[in-house]
Order: sequence, then structure tokens, then C-alpha cells
Amino acid sequence: MRVPGTGNVTAERSAGELGTGEPGAETRSPEAGGVRTRGGGPSGRAKAPASSRSSSGSAAKVSAKSWSRKFGLWAALRAYGLVLVPLALVSGFLVWHLDALRNAGYVADERAEVASRMDAERARIEGRLTGLSLMLRGLEAAIEADPAMPQQRFASIARFLIRDNPEIVNIAAAPDLVVRYVYPPAGNAGVLGLDYRNTPDQFAAVDAARRLGRTIIAGPVKLVQNGESAFIVRLPVFLNAPDADSGGVKGGAGRSGGGDATRGTRFWGILSLVIDAQDFYRRTGLAAASSPESGIEYALRGPDGSGTGGAVFWGPPEVFADHPLVQKIGLPHGSWELAAIPRGGWATHAPDAMQVRAALIALALGALIAAAVIQHLWRRHRSAREHLARAIGAIDDGFALYDAEDRLVMCNQKYHEFYSISNDLIRPGVTFEEMIREGVRRGQYADAVGQEEAWIARRMIAHRHADSRIEQKLADGRWLRISERRTDDGWTVGFRVDITELKRAKDVAEEANRVKADFLSVLSHELRTPLTVILGFARFLSDRRISPVLRRLGPDGQTDAPIPPQMLEDYIAEVTQRAAKIETSGNHLLLLINDLLDFSKIEAGKMEMERESLPLALIVDDVIEQFRSQAESKGLALASLVGGDEVYADPVRLRQVLINLVGNAIKFTDAGGITLSAKTRDGMVTISVVDTGCGIPAEMTERVFREFQQADSSSTRRAGGTGLGLAIVRRIVELHGGKVTLCSVPGEGSTFTFTIPAKAGSTAARSAA
Repeated sequence: MRVPGTGNVTAERSAGELGTGEPGAETRSPEAGGVRTRGGGPSGRAKAPASSRSSSGSAAKVSAKSWSRKFGLWAALRAYGLVLVPLALVSGFLVWHLDALRNAGYVADERAEVASRMDAERARIEGRLTGLSLMLRGLEAAIEADPAMPQQRFASIARFLIRDNPEIVNIAAAPDLVVRYVYPPAGNAGVLGLDYRNTPDQFAAVDAARRLGRTIIAGPVKLVQNGESAFIVRLPVFLNAPDADSGGVKGGAGRSGGGDATRGTRFWGILSLVIDAQDFYRRTGLAAASSPESGIEYALRGPDGSGTGGAVFWGPPEVFADHPLVQKIGLPHGSWELAAIPRGGWATHAPDAMQVRAALIALALGALIAAAVIQHLWRRHRSAREHLARAIGAIDDGFALYDAEDRLVMCNQKYHEFYSISNDLIRPGVTFEEMIREGVRRGQYADAVGQEEAWIARRMIAHRHADSRIEQKLADGRWLRISERRTDDGWTVGFRVDITELKRAKDVAEEANRVKADFLSVLSHELRTPLTVILGFARFLSDRRISPVLRRLGPDGQTDAPIPPQMLEDYIAEVTQRAAKIETSGNHLLLLINDLLDFSKIEAGKMEMERESLPLALIVDDVIEQFRSQAESKGLALASLVGGDEVYADPVRLRQVLINLVGNAIKFTDAGGITLSAKTRDGMVTISVVDTGCGIPAEMTERVFREFQQADSSSTRRAGGTGLGLAIVRRIVELHGGKVTLCSVPGEGSTFTFTIPAKAGSTAARSAA
């Protein structure tokens, strides 16, 4: 590799070493017989001997060549080192990392193999303990059936139980904690008559089994008979027990495992099963699993079920100190811990690690040698471009970059998605104006319709200034916020942010404000009208000067002139009429306030439903009776087709729902009638209120159920109300677990239908559940 500038520097230094610094040139004189001479300058200096000049020139040439080679080699090594050293470090790290991963995988596989074999061994131990405990359960069942069984029957049952279990040393039963039964009697007769209460070293475990009401496995202990190590399984027996201790290990659901409260209360005694420890180890396969051929060492700790805190009672204690795998063996009371390690300890690397390392190093060196500096630099350049492209593509907003000539240089995918209609035109080299004009022609921009050229002119001015933010609406309804800025070299960077949701939220807020204003207008009208009536008639009652009868009385309310009876009757009738209007207006105000209070309770989640089973017809008939006079005054027929349906609902709230629906039906019906009907199906009662009123347009059927909404929300509408009635109806029905629907045809009438749960416990209700 030739480093820039190296050749020139080398040439200059060589020239300085070769010459004396004076101008001159080498010549070959024919008279000198081909011997080189050096022409002197005008000074006419004496010429050196030929042999001296030749020796000096040769030494200078050798020195210059040596320096040139050294300098060129150093420059080449330095250039290669800039690339090879990082590559060597990376290759070394990869070799180390791959080797570490392979060794870690080998160690993990080894631990997985040990864990798998350990799982099998733990399962065998737990299964064996479960089987032995179940034997005692069988004997316990026999004792429950015959608490005073003879020795022969006990021996017969015990013989059957231990027939295929050579590890069992004996089975004994101690009614009232005194050993009365033992099998086999040979070698065990000495334990007959043993009172556990007089044997402190055994009484603690026996008493614990009795108090806890569960199986307890003690040991290993030394047997008195032969001094061998053994385990003792003790099971307390309670008479009149419907179930017995499962005796299972690790997750058994036996009654004694948790002191089941359903067992008998009269303690009979203790059953004990003595297991030879060595035979138990052989029977469970633990002895064979720990043989040198198996490659695994096991150890057990936690005698008497003491678990982690117990001592090691089988296997080398060092197993627990060598980072073993440990698994819990659950006992009916307490636990053991089983530990396992490979023989010789855990491996730190794979057996062929050295060979693999050598192969990896050789591969890494080959890769380093094959690498070229130019290729490496090219890759770096390409990588930088790719990283830039990915970073721009990861931006959640639209991004575009235009050069000084306003031609597109690059953009991300989001930019393409925003302008999908003119997507095929968005490519490097196309000017911004070309894209804008084609987008307008294709209908890309909703605001440009009808003013295409004016819109393009305004957009180009904003783009050229690139110092403001504008909002742009697209044909698909989305809104973009465009922000463009100019760089120092005249390029333009632009971002497009989707603000559709923000615009929608703003529209929703504005709609909410409009609805609130409409509601306040309606509410003010609804409150002002009854208040005006109340105040006007109250003034009539309070001002005696208004009444003709009271004007005839004196200032003190007395008069000598007789008052005609007809005048008194007229006065009483007038007062009664005005009082009735005051009452009507007051009830209207109360209804408005109750609607507001009920809605606030629902919104706060404080409306409680006091449900009960009741006949629907009782509520419906009461509501019809309440509205009958109002319907008759308008010449409307008000009928009920409700039969014997029963509902499970809050009667007060159900009545409120019906009052709202029937009241609305009468309010908006001028001819015909209103009919209420019901039917029960699948545990729900469907109630319908059908009227022959003016009807509601299809686009308004959902709006009428919204808060503060009406089909006509103007303050001069034909019917009163706050717009909360149907909203409260929907909320109350939903709190009951039902739903409300509306089917209406303008000019023909409306049908409001809602569902309420049927009577609790009814056949329909059960079938729905």
C-alpha cells in the first residue's frame, strides 16, 4: 500500500543523502573508459580518486534504499493496523465468546442431564413413600371397622401388606399409645406392651402425630432389635372418621396432612411402620443411582423431615458443599432434601475445548488476513448510510430532505404513507413543486379543491420560507402538522406529524361545549317557566289587593257589609285553581332536580339497586293509572298487555324507567295510543313501550340516549325536559344487566324496548344461567 505523500518524502531524503547539495550531473567520459566522473562547478575543485568516489556513492545508495524501505513498510503497517487491530480484537472477542458459549452450553447440558435423572430419582422416592403410607391407610380402615380386632386378624392383614415389601421390618399398632399388636412377632415380641408415654425418645414423635392428626416419618434411627438404621412411619387413628390420611408425599391431599376437621374426635392410637433404611435405598434405586458407574453422587438431608436445616443422613456430606442441584422431597409432615452432583465435580468446559479454540483462532486469523482495507472502508461507508436510512425510517413522523435545488434527496416510509395518492411520484430527484402540483391534480389535498392555483402558490411560499408550521388536511380525512427548516447550505428538512387524533379531540371538546351550552339554555328555560308560574300565583295569594273579595274587606280584614256567597265560592275556586298550578309547577321542578340528582349518582357510581322479585303487572298498572288522566286529556288510548311475568329488579328504579318512557310517549303522541307489553325468554323479561307519535329520525335514535341530548334541543322545542330522562333509563337498565333499544319510523311512531332479569330462581332464569 502506498501512503499519500510517502513517495515524495522518500525521494527528497534520498537526494539529500546522495549529493553534496551542489548542482551537478553524473556523466560518463569516453576517455575514462566508462568510469563515472562527477563534473565540477565553475569553482574548478580537484576531483577525488575514482575508487573513493565509487565507494562513497555505493554506500549512499544503500543507505537511501534502506531508509525508503523502512519508511514505506512503517507507513503500510500503520495503515493496515488501523483496520487489522480492531478486526483482531473483534475476532479475539468472538473466539472467546463462542468458546464461552459452547462451554456454557456444555455445562448447561450437564446440569440438565443431572436434573433429569434427579427428577426420576425424586419421583421414585416420593412414590415409594406414598405406597408405604397407603399401606397404613388400609390397616387404618380395618381398625376403624373393628377397633378391637384380634391378634390373628391383625397378623393376617399385616402379612398381606408386607408380603411384597421386603424393606418393611415390622408393623405395629398401639391402642391408647400402648403397643398391643406387632407383626412379624419373631424378633419383635419384646415391643409388645411398650407404653410410648414412658419412652421419651419416641413419645415426642408419637405425640406430634396425634396432635397434628397427620402421618409423620421419623428417622433414620437405630433399631433396638439389630442396631440397623431404619425409618418409622407413624399414622394416628381416629375412630368414626369418614376419611383418612393419604400418607402421600409432596402434594398429597390426605385428611391428616392438614388436620382435616371432618375426622373423628376420639383418638384410638398409633400405627407404625418400620422400614429398613438400606433396603429402602435399594428399593428406590438410590443406591444404584449413586454407584460409580452412574457418574452422579447423591446425598439426602433433613432427618425427621427437618428439610434444609437438617443434617446429611445418606451420601457424602461434601455433595451439599459443591454447588449441587437440590430438590425437595415432600413428606406428610416436613421434607427431605435430595442433592446431586456429577462425580468429580461440575465441568468448567467441554472436553474438546482446546481443539475447538484452535479451530476458531485459525478461522479468525484467516478472516483477518483475507480482510482488505479498501473493502473495510467501503463497508464502513455503506454501513453509515444504512444506519442513517434506518434511523430516518424509524421516525414515527414523516421526514423529507430536499437539496438546494428543491429536489427530493430522501424520505422515510411514513412520508410515503401520508401521501399515498401521489406515492409513485415521491422519488429522489423530483422537485417539491412537481409533487405538489401532481398531488393537487389527483385530489391529494382536501383544502385545495376549488382553489388549486391559489393553494399551490401559498404552499410554495411557505415551503421556500421554511420558518413556520402549517396544518394540512389530506383527502382521507387525516390532518398533518408540517414543520420545515432551512439548513446553512440551503437544504430543506421537513417533518409531517399526524395530528388527526388531536384535531378529533378538539372537535369533541368543542361539541361538548356546544352540548353544555344547549343544556344550560334548555335548563334555564325549563326552570324559568315553572318558577314564573309559582311566583305569579304566589303573588296573587299573598297580595289581598288583587282579590275582589279581599278588597271589600277593611284594612284589618273586617267589614260590616255582607259578602255574597257566590263571590266567596268564586274566590275559593280561583285560589284552588292557582294552588293546583303552583303544585304542578313545583312537581315539574322536583322532577327536573330528581333527574339531575339521579344522573349525578349514576356518574359517581353511587346508585344502588335494591332488587327483589315482583310481578311486572303491578308496576305497569300503577304507572298507567298515574298517566291515565293525562292520556285521556289528549284523547290517547293507554293500554297494557302485560301478563303474569315476574321480574327481579329494584321496584323504585323500574317504575322510574317506565314513567320516563310512558311520559315521553304521551308527550310526543297527538293521536292514537300507547301500548305496554312484555314477554319472558331465556331468563330475561323484554318490555316494550309502543306509541303512535311523531317518531324519531334514524340518525337521531342513538343521540336521544346521550346525556343532555334531545331530538330537538332548542329552547323553543314543543316538549320540555332536560335531555337526561332516556340517558338515566339506559343507565338504570344496564345496572340491572339489561339493555335498551329504539325502533322508530318518522310519522308512524316509536318502540322503546328494554330487558330486565326475570324472577330470581325461576325456570327461565336458571336456563339462562
